[in-house]
Amino acid sequence: MEPMNEFHQKAKTEIQPEKEFIAGSYRWFTYSASVTGLRLICLEDLTTGTIATTTVANPTKRTAAHKAWAGARQSRAAGMPWEILHEMGEKGVDPDQKLEEMFRGYGHASVGDMARLAVDMGKIPMHLCLALFNEGSLNSGQEKSTRYQASFGKALLHPMRHYISERLPKEDVARLEEEYQSFGAVSLELFAKHKAVLLGAFEQYYQADTTKPAERSALLSRVLDCVRYFLLIGQWSGMSFETSARDWSRIIAQLQASPLLYYRRVAAQLSKLLAPTTEEEEVLDYKAEAPGLIRHTAPQLTANRNLHALKQFIEDQTDLLQQVSIHSGFPKRVDQRVSMIEPMYTEGDRLVASYILLLWPGLEREQLFNWIHDQDDEIKKSISAIIFSGHTNYCELPGFGRTTRMTLVIESFLGELRDLNRHRAWGRFFPLPLVFGERLTKSAIEQIVARGFGLPLYLTDIPAFAEYKTVYERDLVSYYTKLQEFLEKVSATYHDTIDYAFVLNLLPLAHRVDLWMHGDPKQAAYFTMQRSRPGGHINYRALAYEANQLLAMYDPYLSAMRLSKKPDPSSREEFFDRS
Repeated sequence: MEPMNEFHQKAKTEIQPEKEFIAGSYRWFTYSASVTGLRLICLEDLTTGTIATTTVANPTKRTAAHKAWAGARQSRAAGMPWEILHEMGEKGVDPDQKLEEMFRGYGHASVGDMARLAVDMGKIPMHLCLALFNEGSLNSGQEKSTRYQASFGKALLHPMRHYISERLPKEDVARLEEEYQSFGAVSLELFAKHKAVLLGAFEQYYQADTTKPAERSALLSRVLDCVRYFLLIGQWSGMSFETSARDWSRIIAQLQASPLLYYRRVAAQLSKLLAPTTEEEEVLDYKAEAPGLIRHTAPQLTANRNLHALKQFIEDQTDLLQQVSIHSGFPKRVDQRVSMIEPMYTEGDRLVASYILLLWPGLEREQLFNWIHDQDDEIKKSISAIIFSGHTNYCELPGFGRTTRMTLVIESFLGELRDLNRHRAWGRFFPLPLVFGERLTKSAIEQIVARGFGLPLYLTDIPAFAEYKTVYERDLVSYYTKLQEFLEKVSATYHDTIDYAFVLNLLPLAHRVDLWMHGDPKQAAYFTMQRSRPGGHINYRALAYEANQLLAMYDPYLSAMRLSKKPDPSSREEFFDRS
């Protein structure tokens, strides 16, 4: 791990771009294939500092689009593959024109799914990685790991100015930014403090032989699993995300409609990277992989408009807010657990609950489901009309609409949510208005903050670490006290004239945010077996095991998937097992 970080630092100072030019608020720069293996095209947003990059297989051909074209021709051309592809090699054929004609006249969007495009991003907040993985179901990808990269101990907090109105006076922004950035400093101080303490405590308790590289590496990974709880979801990370051109178009359109100003800027940046102008291609001397398939990227406002209409309907024509309690108050330490939504609640009930929790994230879940399920048909049909309004085969429901009757509710923390959210075959939902939702009010952010926080199971379940647990919890309570004071200070000055989305950046990875996972028996067996293995973080291992036990009892036909060995935080063997 350390040599890799050393290499990264060395490479960072030595690699020079091949070409570079400024286009408005963006900086383009490239690296040649002789330097990076494949030609690398990079685009920096000079306003946000975010960098997005993509590789091209052949700078003179639109490789991904070419493959998609050949695949699409299979439905209408009788020839063998080489005969179909030969059409592109014929003398006098303009490949770009032929691609454009084919894609525009083909009649359905499946062609876009045959062009796969990978984008790597850097200097982005962790919650953007979370949102992208949550919106993807066709994707593959990786996010920078807090377990293997100790450099997270120096992670920068994404600036507040990207989340508040540009009309705010500059002196106000500077003053707010200074106090806001102090949370990043506190986060890194606590990360470093507890890393040093737990390294010694874990080494002694688990009798680590630090002369053995494998044990030394395992020790550090387990400590980083624990101290990541002090990192903030708004601190810098990076990721690689690969999906189809059609899926990229959908994601860009949804980001364009996000309540977060920063997400809207990222959408514009991704659109420019994947579909540059002819002039930009000429200056950089390359052809983008499939710009003609990055289409229909205008803001997809349907879901958020429907959320707004639903909010008005709930407030004006129902008694939900009088009948269902909203959790509030100072955040306290809570224990993680897994439950299942009762089978009596329909797929529609679960869909409606998701919409409502994006508007009021503090609503008590069981009361909410009872209220939704017990409404008369007239109310249900009115809510249905609102939710489905404007959605078509071209403008689908949000991804969290993939509900089933097999739903796990993972009541855990943002650190574990980042891990488990990557299981893209599940329909997933969490009540944070990142892509879908309304502008964040003080009331909504207070409901999110009030959910509480948790600790690593090593500290809560092992008596020998009781003192460390006390200090760990005390430091988190102190952090939340500082956060509450800042929130009240901002509110006293700006009331409801400011967007409170910036507070999302200040949530530590210890913060509780529930994850709903809608699945099927195939995914249930894979997920619980995969995530309960000894090599994983103890908290999500315990969650996966608990989910497995619930699923095995859920239906006698699923009983054979029951796992027999419960993860044990105190086990030395499991602590050093990386399988």
